[in-house]
Amino acid sequence: MVDSGEIKVNFQQGDKRRVSFHPISSLVTMLISKAGISEKVLSVFAGLLLMIFFVIPFLWMLATSLKSDNELFEVMDCLSLFFPRHFRWGNYQEIFMKIPFLRYLLNSLLVALCSAMLETAMTSLAAFGLSRMRWKARSMIHRMLFLSWLVPFSLVLIPRFLIFACLPDLLWPSDFWSSWRVIELGGVVYPVGRLVGLDSFFALILPGSLSITATFLLITAMNRISPQLLETAYLEAGSNLRVYWDIVLPLIRPSLITVAFIAFLSSWQGFTWPLVVTSTMEMQTAPIGLRAFQNLHSTQWCLLMAGSVVLTLPSLGFLFLAQRYMIDRFQLSELSESRM
Repeated sequence: MVDSGEIKVNFQQGDKRRVSFHPISSLVTMLISKAGISEKVLSVFAGLLLMIFFVIPFLWMLATSLKSDNELFEVMDCLSLFFPRHFRWGNYQEIFMKIPFLRYLLNSLLVALCSAMLETAMTSLAAFGLSRMRWKARSMIHRMLFLSWLVPFSLVLIPRFLIFACLPDLLWPSDFWSSWRVIELGGVVYPVGRLVGLDSFFALILPGSLSITATFLLITAMNRISPQLLETAYLEAGSNLRVYWDIVLPLIRPSLITVAFIAFLSSWQGFTWPLVVTSTMEMQTAPIGLRAFQNLHSTQWCLLMAGSVVLTLPSLGFLFLAQRYMIDRFQLSELSESRM
């Protein structure tokens, strides 16, 4: 019996388990079996491709960050690309001395964490309302979100910039919202930008907390929840908020972690939008700050690669932590589904 892209298979023991059926994956499996390629060989080949396209560029970036400018352009053989003759650890100290790189990193960390938390909260609420709640105009809003998903970012860049540029003038009093703010810690004054508008954390964080892709990802995850389970939850909880908080969120936790990681990575490495809405050095993020090593006539490649390595390490750490947790959660969910 075929139902919603899934088939039920009766085993000899008499139990019933769900086996996902996808025509593309079945076709690929059939072609691989006919070609006589084992899964082990295919896995090794895929791993080599990933290493070539992802690991090797990172190793080159790491090796370049430990070289001097003279050694960088004196390439003698392939090994010299990845193994410096003299390890220049002072490059990492120099990037913090030439530019306020620590301030840039703190700005990026604040923007990325706030964007990840806001996006996870807002998209999960929107997905719950679009997938599990029945209300008027739900289908129309769902279609509008899908159509807006097809609009490229370059088309909404200028309108979004104009909105944030004019926002302080629309609020009252405008001087309160557009005035420059500072905080004092230990006798040291730290500029923190405006409350709203350009050169503000509000302009850096809010656009990164809205993602249609994450909303559809969570809608798909919520649609996989058993309707019988939700009906029982509604009878016991009695409110949508309790069902959302106590039942739905724990069941889609792997998807929530995925959304949070993608939002963090997107904001942490964002370049175009922070470049547009920031004009002062105090509000720039780390990817924008690294432009200081590039000018019209030359580029300090070794310092630029050192800053890129420092910028990459938090993303890798967050990836390893989130990946381990997501794998554990997916294994538990598959085990629970197989026992149903």
